[in-house]
Amino acid sequence: MQKMPLLSLCFSLAFSGAAWSATLADVELADNLTLNGVELPYRGAGIRSKFFMDLYVSSLYNQDNLPAGELMEGHTATAIQLDIISSMITSEKMTASMEDGFARSAGQHLPELKEQIARFTQAFSAPVTEGDRFQILSIPGQPVTLIKNGEQLVAVEGELFRSVLLGIWLGDKPLDDDLKEEMLGL
Repeated sequence: MQKMPLLSLCFSLAFSGAAWSATLADVELADNLTLNGVELPYRGAGIRSKFFMDLYVSSLYNQDNLPAGELMEGHTATAIQLDIISSMITSEKMTASMEDGFARSAGQHLPELKEQIARFTQAFSAPVTEGDRFQILSIPGQPVTLIKNGEQLVAVEGELFRSVLLGIWLGDKPLDDDLKEEMLGL
């Protein structure tokens, strides 16, 4: 007869509508993310590692469950969230990583995006510490915004810029192929 309370507990937990979709490296990832009045459901997440060190949790939220290539076109609201989990990350390392990501993603378009990339990466000049949360928000018809710990740092216009920025994680030459698949929930 003790199975009944356990069964009841299981049902209540299963249907409680928990606010968290996943926990990864002690980072709780919400089922839905609401930024600038837009609600975005959780899609997937992974850990960015380099030289056997976990650096940040990268999670993807978007309105439509589209393939990576279509997400990069910018026709659907999308957010990439970066939760810093290493004290080894500094503003200099974050800036260098973003610049490397832009170079990989932009390819031949790098020279024409130089000014927009500089504006975006300049936002990482303030100290970056373990526990910081960056959110990159892409809403069709609006500039791409970078938010740090709830405060908007920069907004950059341009559809090519949007595509290249999202391509850092979701493109043909992402920073990390496994991370891309995890973010896409594959």
